[in-house]
Amino acid sequence: MKQFIFWEQPLRVAGPGSTANAVARLNAQFSAGRFGSKERLAGLLRGSRLKAWRATLLGRAGDVVEFDGELRASAEGTVIEGTVRYQNATRIQFVGLLVIGVLLTAAGITQRFSGAAASAELLGLGLFVTVVTVIWIVSSAGMRHIQVQFLEEKLGEIVAR
Repeated sequence: MKQFIFWEQPLRVAGPGSTANAVARLNAQFSAGRFGSKERLAGLLRGSRLKAWRATLLGRAGDVVEFDGELRASAEGTVIEGTVRYQNATRIQFVGLLVIGVLLTAAGITQRFSGAAASAELLGLGLFVTVVTVIWIVSSAGMRHIQVQFLEEKLGEIVAR
């Protein structure tokens, strides 16, 4: 499950722009278009600590990849360095739905052995939730590179000037 839910990878972007310009551009990105439907960079900047993610109209309803790192000056100009991983809320959704599916399946199996009438429905529901969740997790793992690429591009633009 580590490679599907608890994965993380390093991300580093550097550019010749000044740190002051990068901070100003990040703040402008984070405050612009909060209520729009366009895809944009969202996040928080506190001192040198930076959290950023791709915000879309329906982005909060699904799996969200988040950058967590720092912004600092370097010999190259400005560096943004840290890790990308699923947000905690996404991890909780994945694990929670898997647990619910497995528990419902186990309850259905237990009831089936005890001869309860509702065992087939409970077992079916548990298997359905488990299978749909596994499909969601695997497909999300296959698509997360798109969010990572978006973060890399947007953060690269921030430090480019």
